[in-house]
Order: sequence, then structure tokens, then C-alpha cells
Amino acid sequence: MTKRMLIDAEYINETRVIVTNNDELIDFDHETARKKQNRGNLYLAKIARVEPSLQAAFVDYGNEKHGFLAFSEIHPDYFQIPVADREIILQKENESNETDTSELDEDDNIAEKKSSLKKQKAIKNYKIQEVIKKGQIILIQVTKEERGNKGAAMTTFISLAGRYCVLMPNTIRKGGISRRITNIIDRKKIRSIIEDLKISDNMAIIVRTAGSKRTKLEIKRDFSALIKSWEKIKKTTLKSVAPILVHEENNIIKRAIRDLYDGDIQEILVEGIDSYKEARNFMKTLIPSQVKKIKQYKETIPLLKKFSMAEKLEKIHSPVATLPSGGYLVINQTEALVAVDVNSGRATKERNIEQTALQTNKEAAEELAIQLRLRDLSGLIVVDFIDMTINKNNRLIENILKQSLYSDRAKIQVGSISNFGLLEMSRQRLRPSIYEADFTKCEHCNGTGRVRSIESLTLKALHDIEEIAANSNKNDIKIDMPENTAINILNNKRKEIATIEEKRKINITIVPNNSIIDINEENLKEEKTNPKPVKNTKKQNSIKRKNNVKNSIKAKKGYTKDIIENNTTKNSITEVKENIIKNEIKNKKAAQKKDKEPKTSTKINIDKDKNEVVSNKKHIYTEKKESKTKKAKNEKKIDKKIKRKKGPKKTGWWNKETE
Repeated sequence: MTKRMLIDAEYINETRVIVTNNDELIDFDHETARKKQNRGNLYLAKIARVEPSLQAAFVDYGNEKHGFLAFSEIHPDYFQIPVADREIILQKENESNETDTSELDEDDNIAEKKSSLKKQKAIKNYKIQEVIKKGQIILIQVTKEERGNKGAAMTTFISLAGRYCVLMPNTIRKGGISRRITNIIDRKKIRSIIEDLKISDNMAIIVRTAGSKRTKLEIKRDFSALIKSWEKIKKTTLKSVAPILVHEENNIIKRAIRDLYDGDIQEILVEGIDSYKEARNFMKTLIPSQVKKIKQYKETIPLLKKFSMAEKLEKIHSPVATLPSGGYLVINQTEALVAVDVNSGRATKERNIEQTALQTNKEAAEELAIQLRLRDLSGLIVVDFIDMTINKNNRLIENILKQSLYSDRAKIQVGSISNFGLLEMSRQRLRPSIYEADFTKCEHCNGTGRVRSIESLTLKALHDIEEIAANSNKNDIKIDMPENTAINILNNKRKEIATIEEKRKINITIVPNNSIIDINEENLKEEKTNPKPVKNTKKQNSIKRKNNVKNSIKAKKGYTKDIIENNTTKNSITEVKENIIKNEIKNKKAAQKKDKEPKTSTKINIDKDKNEVVSNKKHIYTEKKESKTKKAKNEKKIDKKIKRKKGPKKTGWWNKETE
């Protein structure tokens, strides 16, 4: 069995950490320069607002959104009350905490694991508005990242995580052991180590799972490093002005070595010289004997490509996760919960339906535990297993799921499979999920994954046009819409558009636009048009003639387009204009040819006889005169034709078409 940790830090903007077991992806974490983790950071903050209705305060810690600080997460030292009252509160809290702390969870979110109910009992005589004031300076730690419109969750109960233990510098607890350490001998040994450590009265430590097999010297060295870190934080706090970052949690490389590394990992391959040096230096301070396992990856093939991990990472961005027998999981994250649907797919190897369902559910339970870690899914999770008729099989699936989730660092609660085949479970939120980190909401579907159909958009457009036309005193309405919707309207709803135009006395322009998916108020525009022209005036007729000439020129250049108005086409008008122009050109060319013919005859007869030349000149003159008169007559005929077509008559087909 080969277990590796791969750290891809070739690019500054992103660092990816992968843990593999026999070339199978079992754990994944990543961090980008744009979205760094704030969880675990310590800030010197200022109370921005106290909200009595929520019994909580909003704190300004330097980010755009204020943090949320519940009353139960405020240490009594920050209460602005008499000293005697504060001592009573601490005494009551001490009495409530004089219980066996050996069943505490480890570091992942120590502040969340404390009993908030007991704290509330100790301070039930007070309200937050009585003991906390606006503008008060406090030292806080981020316990939950910002999510959507919600700000980060805060606490004043500080916890600093090391490799083998967790230091809680401002609590009255006297220590604890991770409940994942089940060996009785190991628990007794750790308890004796905790008693030998010189821990102040206002401090406590929890020994993590990684410290179960460690010596007293190793745990003590880790504890001493955390004490030094806390002393440094206190000095920095005294010199700082709120709001400011006081202590930053380790980056992803240090967190991976601290939290994900175990003795079973045979090697740690790091791509990127700077990250390689950072990993070695951190390992020297944490576990000096394991520095030799860290190696720099120098091959030309990318690290993740070398071990075929790049393709597997892409799969976690898909909502579907396949199973070995042919079944698959469909994972959908919503605002309220994470829904997981188990499907048998092409699984047909078993004898009957019950066996097929059992085998598929077994594989689904094992794969689900992996997918929860890889995708960082948290909160309420509902799994819809394939229905099984035998209760024994349901209990078997529950046990397989619990065993598969045992190695997960997050705190998990698993329920039972109900009569409907549903299993409810909750998982602690360690960091943003893959969907929150790598995806953004679609601007067209608004995150639903669906857009309105063409028919629905068509009807919506008609209703919107009718509403705008009814409330508008303008002549034109312009609407941008998706190309498919525009085609559907022009093909199937042309009568409705014509009816609206006739009813409201307006012109409607539809503009296809592939950049939009839905129709909203921004796509609807009213265009102010010139007032309607006065009919049968000399000025208007001259404007018409000019426009006709321009239109004829455009027609010759290829600019003519079909203008659809009341289902009639005006192409015939442009054709008449073109024919008139062609006839003019032909007549001019014919006249020029006749003018050129006598000139050649005069040149030939010039040297023969002067008298003939003179007579020829007279003949030429008369021919020229006759050709000029013919040309003038032809031009008059053409002008008459044009006037017949373009004349400003009060009635006639021309005025009807243009008006």
C-alpha cells in the first residue's frame, strides 16, 4: 500500500494538496491567492452594534462585512460589570464544568464544542445590552467563514492548534483527550502527561489524535511552542489599534503537514522550489525525524498529471459521482441542505432487486464518505438510498457509512434510515465547499440551473409590450430579446404584434440579441420619434423626392431590405425606380453614338474638296441640331414619366404606400 501527499504549488495564485492511497484520491484541499482562509485568525476588533433582539453583537474586524458574535461566545472578562459579579459568574461556570473532560473532541473547532447551554445558565441573569457596549475593544477568533450574505462567526474563547495538542489560553477547563483515542492504556498515559505539564489556572489543553502514540517530550515540546505563540499574540495585541489582524492561521502547506500528515504517508512530493523549502523548514520544527520524506518534484510532467490526479479532481466539480457496479450518486447543494440521490444505473449483476439495492447502497455509503471530504460538504445532509425491504440491510448500510466516516476530521452526526429510505446526517463546516469556492451564480438562471422556455418568454414579451404601449405616449417601442424568442414572435405571433401596433398607433422594433437569456425592463426601450409629417405639402413632396433618390442609390449599392408593414412589401417601388434610371442611361448612350458618327465622315473628306467640306459642315451642323432636339424630346418624355410616378397628387398608390 502506497500513501502519498502531493503538494502542487508551481503557481503562486493556487496551491493544491492531495492525499492518495494506492493511486486513489482520498483527501483534497486547495487555497487561492484571492480566497484565503480566515478561519482560525485572531483579530483585535471593535463592537460595531449590539442587537438585543438576537442577543448578539456585530463586530468590526477590518473586513467589509461585520462579524457575528453571539452572547454565549463572549468571555465574562469582557463584561462591564462589578468585579464581584464577574467572580460569581466564573465560579458558577467552574462548577458546571467540573465534569469528566476525557470525551472532548479534538481541535477542529474547539469553541463550538464547549457547552453553550452551561454558559447561558451562568450568565442568565444578564442581557448583552447590559454588559457589552458599542465601541468596546475585544480580541476575537474566526470560527466560521463568511457565507453568502452572512458574515463570519466569531468567539472570544481562543484556541491555538498544534500538531499534537490544542491550547485554550482563556478557559477554566483543565484538559481533555480526543474521544477518537479509544485505547485505555494510551488514554491513561496521556492523562498523566497532562498532569505533569505546568498549565496555568486560566489555561487548558486537549491532546489530539495524532498525539496518542507520542512521547511526553514530543507533547511537551508542542505545548511549549503554543505557549510562545500565545505570548507573542498578547504582545502584538497591546501594541495594536483595532480593527487589525493580530495572528494569522498557518497557510495551506503548513496546515496540510500539521493536520493531514500521518506515519502511513511514505513521501511528500512538492512541486515548486519556494514551497518545498517552506515545507522542509516547517517539518524540521514539527517532526524533525520526518524531514527526509519531503522531496522536491523536478520532472517536466506536471505533478498531478504524473499520478493521474488531474482528471479525478475535475470529477469533483460534477454533480455526479460514479460507483463501481454501474450506479451513481447525484449531489446537489441547496441553501438549506445537501441532497444526495442514490441510483442503481446500469447495476444488473445481482440476482434480485433487494440484492441490487443492497450492493448499490454499500458502494454509495463508502463513496459518500469520500465525496463529503473532497467537496467539503457540510451542514444538513439528506441521503436518499434505494429502498430495501429488510431492516437488517438498512442497519448494515448505516454501520458501513459510520465506519467510512471515522477518518473524517469534521464532527459528524449520523441518523438512521427512515421508512422512506432517507438518512439524515450533519457535518461540521471546516471550510467553504467546492461549490462556494470554485463556482459563481449564473447571471441568466440566477443559480437555479434552468431558464424560461421560448414559448413562455414569447408570451411574457407580448404582455410587456402591451403594458408599455398602454402607458406610453411615444411612437416607437424597441425590445431586445433572445434570438430564438425573436424568431418565434416573427413567425408565430406576427398578427398579435400587428394588432398591438394598430391598436396603440405605435411602431414595434424587435432586436435579436444572443447575449441575453431573459426579458426584463432593461430590454424594453421607448424611442422618441419625429412627429408625423404633414401630408400633401410642397416641402414634404420635395423631401420625398430626395428620399427616393437616396433609396434608389442604396438599392444600386445593395442596401435594399424588405420592409414589412401590415404584411405588404415595397420591393416593387424600388424596382420601378431602377427601371427608370436604366432607361435614362440607355438613351444617353444611344444619343452619344449618333453624335460620334458624322465626326468620322468629316475627317475623311477634309482633304478632298473644300466645298464639300463646307457642305459637310452644314450637314453636320444640321445633324447635331437634330440630335440635340431629339435628346431634348427624350429627356422631356422621361421627366413626364418621373412626374407621373412621383407627382404630389392628393390621392394615388404612391402616397398610400409612403403614408
